[in-house]
Amino acid sequence: MAEQSNPGGKALAIGAILGLAAAGLAGYSYMDKVVEPETNISASKSGESLTAEADLVKESLKRDRTVVDVAPEGAKVNGQPRIAPLFFSTELWQITLDSEKKNTVVDIYDPAAPSIHGDIPNTWFIANNIADALGRSDGRVLDSDNDGFTNEEEFNAKTCPSASTSYPDLVQASGATPKLEVVKTNVARATIVVDNMFGMATTTPQSVNIRIFAKHTDMTPVWKGDVKPGGSFDLPGEKLGRFTVVRFDKAEFPSFSGMSKENVVIVRDNVTASPNKEFRIRAGSKTAAGSKDYGTPNEKGYRLSDTSVILRVTAGSAVGKPEGEIRTQPYASFVIPGGKADGSELKATLESIDASGSVNIRLDGAESPVNVPKASGKK
Repeated sequence: MAEQSNPGGKALAIGAILGLAAAGLAGYSYMDKVVEPETNISASKSGESLTAEADLVKESLKRDRTVVDVAPEGAKVNGQPRIAPLFFSTELWQITLDSEKKNTVVDIYDPAAPSIHGDIPNTWFIANNIADALGRSDGRVLDSDNDGFTNEEEFNAKTCPSASTSYPDLVQASGATPKLEVVKTNVARATIVVDNMFGMATTTPQSVNIRIFAKHTDMTPVWKGDVKPGGSFDLPGEKLGRFTVVRFDKAEFPSFSGMSKENVVIVRDNVTASPNKEFRIRAGSKTAAGSKDYGTPNEKGYRLSDTSVILRVTAGSAVGKPEGEIRTQPYASFVIPGGKADGSELKATLESIDASGSVNIRLDGAESPVNVPKASGKK
């Protein structure tokens, strides 16, 4: 509680000083000769000192009265009006209001007093045990409980800024900066080539010979095998039964005589989260030197690009833990551990990857996606 100004007590102290001085002078003797004190106190050396002390006390009382006069209305302690000298109290602060460009005395315990940090009441800092942040210029953006959220973010979310277990949702549909970042984006490429299936579509093949190349430019196969409809195959290093030969089909392609019908094979990707799980492969090798690469609509083979993304949480209970790194892919659903304010998981879907390296995710039930930035310094 603020120290109370006590003008009566200070006056009493001055009286005591003067009384003791008079008594000392009256009792002083030198060689049996009594020295009488000066009747005018200002005429003696001791009197000059006491007069100066009295002037200082009077000036102090005057300053006290000035502070009391400008104290905010309604500021009370235990129901009584506050009377606290600015230089005796840690509860009265002098600030400059931007709109008025003049100094104002603020009682930080008065809910009606001007806020030191914008729209955040002074009493909010005190009630949430972070009163020390009031005196800092960065008190608004300070993370007082080291949970990854600033005091301002916790004020807006109505969470506790002094408890690391109380924090807002890591990703919010409201547009607040998400507490996620993109650590890395991987793109694995391969080409799937199907050998000629009797060229023209006069018959339907019973099986298909498949070759897989690790790169679009290196035509040395890393896997090959004969697969029937219903059979599965994988990329090298995978044992997931990722691809399934669904069926054979017919399709028309440009030829020297116009359009001609050929056999194609329909393959399903059982791992991708994309809604377009099936793709078509035209049989045969590149027809001529310098022709386009595999994978274009009218060329041979199919060019596969696998994209995966690693996300990292930057706030909440999972920071710095293995579960704080999330591996996912476009169109895939994933969970953000400790993503909700109550500590439970937050579910989302990776919708797309931007050219800048950031990604767009959509929270379950949200109407609009949220952009997650790329981590600083990461490619």
